[in-house]
Amino acid sequence: MLGPTIDEDNLMDDVTGKEAFIHFLCIGWNVVFACIPPRRYLHGWLAFVIALIGIGLCTAVVAEIANLLGCAIGLK
Repeated sequence: MLGPTIDEDNLMDDVTGKEAFIHFLCIGWNVVFACIPPRRYLHGWLAFVIALIGIGLCTAVVAEIANLLGCAIGLK
């Protein structure tokens, strides 16, 4: 969760620019994986199958980006 926190010495730590950037960069993935249903549906099998499909799609996206980057820098 993005927000100020209180450390061990009861001092408030503000959100840094890097933390905010990473948080907003990851919002898309958080929304996609928030669509996984709760475990109580079909004894968790529905959540397992949808999570497995999501992981497969993430792997495909990362592989495609790596392939594109390899082509851009001239790797075979």
